[in-house]
Amino acid sequence: MQVDRTQQSIARPQFLLAGLLLCLIAASALAENDNHVFTLGIDGGYVTTDTPLASWTEGGLGKLRYDEDSDGVKLSHVFLDYRGRLTQTLNLKATLMYNPELSNKLDFTEAYFELRPIPQSRWRTRFRLGAFYPHLSMENVDNAWTSPYTLSSSTINTWLAEELRIIGAEGKVLRDFGKTSQHRVSFEGGVFWVNDPTGALLAAKGWSVHNRQSGIRAELPLHFGTTFEPFQELDDQAGFYAGTQYQYGRRIKLKYHHYNNHGNPKQGPEWGDTWLTYFDSAGLQLALPAKVGLIGQWLDGRTVWQDLDIGFDAWTVLLTRTFNKHRVSVRYEEFFMDKKQASNWGPQQVLDDGQALTVAWLFSYSRSVRFGVEWINIESTRPQFVDAGFEPTIDENQLMLSIRYLLSNKAK
Repeated sequence: MQVDRTQQSIARPQFLLAGLLLCLIAASALAENDNHVFTLGIDGGYVTTDTPLASWTEGGLGKLRYDEDSDGVKLSHVFLDYRGRLTQTLNLKATLMYNPELSNKLDFTEAYFELRPIPQSRWRTRFRLGAFYPHLSMENVDNAWTSPYTLSSSTINTWLAEELRIIGAEGKVLRDFGKTSQHRVSFEGGVFWVNDPTGALLAAKGWSVHNRQSGIRAELPLHFGTTFEPFQELDDQAGFYAGTQYQYGRRIKLKYHHYNNHGNPKQGPEWGDTWLTYFDSAGLQLALPAKVGLIGQWLDGRTVWQDLDIGFDAWTVLLTRTFNKHRVSVRYEEFFMDKKQASNWGPQQVLDDGQALTVAWLFSYSRSVRFGVEWINIESTRPQFVDAGFEPTIDENQLMLSIRYLLSNKAK
């Protein structure tokens, strides 16, 4: 059994957060400069939850970030986003985020260089080197990889935020077609390391819906009382991913990706060691009549460790519309997970089966202040619920009242 290192972690001094805020305040005092853009974001509010389960952040079986014991005023996170143009063709992006739960409260979620060579033909190229999210998400396109549509991420993006990050290199080529450049096609691919445990958290707790992102030095809890580090290199084998995207102006966007961490599932005896995880992901974005936007995403894959073979899939559909400074979004999603083990473990077993409904209203009061209200309902069926003394199917509900404050030196 893996040793629980959470209690062994030295608490990070609070002056680090104070230093983060002071740095941003100083940056905001600079003249507006598009070459070096700093953005400070503070997300907090009031949360009330209706669930019999303890949150996964407390090592429980709950699918939400919070549980009934943590109702009240909450600081969701504080982030510092930096986007800098170092030379004519070289950029740097980094996101430092503070999360109040778990260990490593202050950590980078992304930090990478981006090279944009001067085009020599109609094809343009992009290269990234460092730690970053792959371009899988259709929703999380705002500052610090947050969503402009809802307060919490979809099940797919929640999982990506929990235990998947590219720490390596990526290349991309793209081209615009047509006289008005409305058609755009791109192809990308990358190699990475330090993602060998990917799949361990999903296999342990199933799917979730929340707004917490893991830092690249994170330690995460498993519901059977241990922790693991999601970003480690354990088998000295590189993973890879590849994808393509087509876009027609702002009317339609289609994308597809394949990911494989190329892990050795026999490497290491502990749950948080190397897992072989691979999946396919597809996304769709459409501009519908009446100024309604539609976003859909699908993901299907497998994760393998020792004799444990787990299949997982999820899909989500979101409808959104703006009314002046208001945005209303509704998202429905379904998720599933099953396992196959050696014959002495018995036949195939359903591990997680359910659906989630999210309704959100966001109001941009000003350039710096945004208010929000979000309600989430999750209904899921898991055999672990029965083992823990609960009904096999459980409803979880969460209401979040939010305020976001942004401070930036970016020119208007």
